[in-house]
Amino acid sequence: MKVAFYVYPTAFQNPGGGEVQLLKTKEALEKLGVPIKLFDIWNDRLRDFDILHVFGSVKDALPMMEEAKRVGVKVVLSTICWYSWKSALGTYGSLGAKAGALARHAAKVFFPFVPSRRKRMMELADILMPNSVMEAEQLRRFFNVLKEKIRVIPNGVDPVFADAKPDAFVEKYGLKDFVLTVGRIEPRKNQLNMIRALSGTGIPYVLIGDPVKSYPEYYEACRRAAGSNVHFLGNIPHESELLRSAYAACDTFLLASWLETPGLAALEAGLAGAKIVITSEGATREYFKENAVYVDPRRPGNICAGVRQSQKLSKTTGLLKASILDRYLWGRVAEKVLAEYQVLLRK
Repeated sequence: MKVAFYVYPTAFQNPGGGEVQLLKTKEALEKLGVPIKLFDIWNDRLRDFDILHVFGSVKDALPMMEEAKRVGVKVVLSTICWYSWKSALGTYGSLGAKAGALARHAAKVFFPFVPSRRKRMMELADILMPNSVMEAEQLRRFFNVLKEKIRVIPNGVDPVFADAKPDAFVEKYGLKDFVLTVGRIEPRKNQLNMIRALSGTGIPYVLIGDPVKSYPEYYEACRRAAGSNVHFLGNIPHESELLRSAYAACDTFLLASWLETPGLAALEAGLAGAKIVITSEGATREYFKENAVYVDPRRPGNICAGVRQSQKLSKTTGLLKASILDRYLWGRVAEKVLAEYQVLLRK
């Protein structure tokens, strides 16, 4: 079995959860004995592989999928997508930008049969791998995808987060029992409303992540809105012990994004023992069930109330941690992916 992984060309210029999903799936599959090649457009040839596995429904990946099908290579697509009226309304920028986002979402809702490049990607793929049942339902609704092509594969988390200790972070920054957000600073992650929710409350709020370069004005707005209780730490590498320590040192992990499917950082934080306050938009309830506080990303007041509610809860129950260990480790995810590869190649 020869498998190539592919992602749209600019993905690793601002790496986030989707890119971690790609790399960790690769690592876990290789532990199962499946060699994975990160496709090199300069040197590799598609016809040398049995499967092309594409991560993300970004339209820039369409030509590679078309070429794979032309030369007889099976195509798997981890879709990593979500659509909702709320996220369209939350589009950052001018009224024109918001109107455009609403128009595009309306087209998906009311005209799922209309051709588009993203719909073409769904049609070309032999298997679609959404991260949740809810995402799968959206694929069927908005792209008229056949149910038979869909295999729900959950997102995963590295078990190393279960052993995280707070000491390294507390020693370096002098902060503990704070509220933490980890992720690229960009409109979709909604840090501006989270900052508005907590600025001036006296609750220490730590943001880890670099600003996305294509949204400089958004980052500037976040800095302007931040009170003295808000701390911007920049990027901490995903493999760093310091990131794991940050999760363990915080009281509450906050991720009030416009959508999450389900939020890889939230899974990591939950496994490290943090309490979770997370957006109600996306597939979050499917993963976290009753073990999180859910908030409306549009309303800073609701986000603040969710954080205060979380602060009253105990960190000692361990229910979320046990749930994540049981269902969402990368090893379990890779076993499901491998099983689908094997079925696909027998066809």
